[in-house]
Amino acid sequence: MAFDSGEFASGAARAVLLHLVLFASTSGLISLAICVGNMINEPLQEGSALSGALGLSMLVMIFGVPISLVAALIGVLPALLLGRGMARLRAFRTHLLAWCAFGIAFCSAVSVAVVYILHFDQMTWISAFIVAGFVSGATAIPVAWVRTVSIALREDRGLKPLPWFRCRTRRPVRTDTKAPGPSPYSDR
Repeated sequence: MAFDSGEFASGAARAVLLHLVLFASTSGLISLAICVGNMINEPLQEGSALSGALGLSMLVMIFGVPISLVAALIGVLPALLLGRGMARLRAFRTHLLAWCAFGIAFCSAVSVAVVYILHFDQMTWISAFIVAGFVSGATAIPVAWVRTVSIALREDRGLKPLPWFRCRTRRPVRTDTKAPGPSPYSDR
């Protein structure tokens, strides 16, 4: 289960990208739920509520992306130490549990730091976005690790990595439905 620097960097990049995708989609759903709740309270403002959902999710991502990138830079060293410390262990399950625990602990620390830095002293709708950031980060870390390990182990065996999504190949459609034979326009 040893890894090189390229595999570690690709795993870290996968974790950050997966976290941002999960956080963006979750933030969009939370924003939509908040704005639908506002539409129920004020039924004459449907258009402004839906545009508010888009604006709110974009505002959250304006803050979320830099926080995620800074957190990723801070978390690289502990993740590297964890990976190097577990390099001699062969049990996949042990690695998976360790990366799940790391994801939960690290994302908890980041969430507490965000709450402390932004001075949230009471429960508001912003708390839902902080929970969404925690859940998306704690999910992205072990999922990215599993994907990186599967790619690395397949390459070590000389196999091609499996795609995340399988594309179905289309077979060409036969256009000539007649049985082969002489053409009526030939000289024979």
